[in-house]
Amino acid sequence: MVNEVFTVAMLVVMAIGVFSGFPVALVLAGTGFLGFVAAVWVGITDFQHLGLIYLRARGVLTNESVQFTSVPMLIFLGLILNASGVAETMFRLLGRLLTGVPGRYAIATLLIGLVLAPAAGVIGASVITVALVAYAPMMASGYAPRTAGGAVAASGALGVVFPPAVMLFFISNVFYLRIGLMYVALIVPVLLMVMAFAIYFAFTLRKTVEIPLDAPKTNLVSDLLFVLASVAVIASIPLSIILGFATLTEAAGVGVFGALLVALARKRLSFSSLNSVTVQTSTMTSMVFFIVLGASVFSLSFHLVGGPDVIFEWISAFDLTQWELLAILLGVIIILGFVFDWIEVLLVFVPVLMPIISELDFADHVGSAYFAQIWIAGLIALALQTSFLTPPFGYALFFAKMAAPKGINLSDIYRGAVPLVAIEIALIAALISFPQLITWLPEMALGTADMPQLIQR
Repeated sequence: MVNEVFTVAMLVVMAIGVFSGFPVALVLAGTGFLGFVAAVWVGITDFQHLGLIYLRARGVLTNESVQFTSVPMLIFLGLILNASGVAETMFRLLGRLLTGVPGRYAIATLLIGLVLAPAAGVIGASVITVALVAYAPMMASGYAPRTAGGAVAASGALGVVFPPAVMLFFISNVFYLRIGLMYVALIVPVLLMVMAFAIYFAFTLRKTVEIPLDAPKTNLVSDLLFVLASVAVIASIPLSIILGFATLTEAAGVGVFGALLVALARKRLSFSSLNSVTVQTSTMTSMVFFIVLGASVFSLSFHLVGGPDVIFEWISAFDLTQWELLAILLGVIIILGFVFDWIEVLLVFVPVLMPIISELDFADHVGSAYFAQIWIAGLIALALQTSFLTPPFGYALFFAKMAAPKGINLSDIYRGAVPLVAIEIALIAALISFPQLITWLPEMALGTADMPQLIQR
């Protein structure tokens, strides 16, 4: 009974603190420390375990297998590519290449979201960058406000789960998976999502008469080379990891060097822009690691008071099937994504739910226990991405409104996002029924020598 009281109290205090607007990292660390002191007071634990907080935080940051050093470089990579003007150039180029295709500007907007994947560690940066480039051409071409708003929000949310997105790094860490496998696992689902979105826009806009836009006179060959170079820089990161040429940190470092060369070739690498990108990278990195530390303190205290066991007992009491548990788990992840950033969901709530996740045995359905973990991790990533696009609380929708021109209301963006969310939910259902869509590429990427060890794990 005492453990249940502590479990509820810690979750309630944390929720109140987060909703109050107080910095999340301080809320997590403070709740964890207060929970520890209270647990000592009632005799659940003792002060001898106080040193575990330091050891836990130090262990998380110094764990060589996690490679946290790649996080600031991935963020820097996305920001420097954005500063180099890749989005604007790619949108203009795709608009010319897709001439005659219904909804070409909406489709071009979706494809930009894939290129901006490294910047999607902070979804606002991705959505706003796309919005600044794509809103004006779509509106000038005669698109309805709901179509333009939905396309911008969907494009910004795509990069969250497309390699080498930062979120995939944290998901692989939570599930103890190889980052290379996590990267390839999401390639097919995201491409299917883009294809479904593109078909939807092409079908719904087939009768729309697109007004020709006055495009600036630029060198087509130069634009094409610049876009291909940017795509090559981004693609080199997951490819070098998958092929075993480099670790994540090494690949990220080479990617940053390539991005700097691209920006230099475009004459966008001034001292002012480099300083601005560096400051933004430092700010975002500090926020990420502060939350990581706070989540470590909260997680340790929560485990000491038996919180995960209590939650597992509560859910087990309903006597649900594995499929019902999986459906509830994904629904909870989507709801949590409404009000919490993905970092908080992955570092705070998913570890709390991990005892339930570990009890899900889909080895027969997927093919092996290890690939079942990859499959569940991929579903959770897509559930989080869906939450960013789901009215009325999706983060991508708010950022799309923030950067929207006059004439586009939040209600317009909501209406534009609803059919796209329906498509995503249908895709998740298909991935549940056909797990090979997630596990096929990881199976191809694994060598036969690695297979027995990974399956046993």
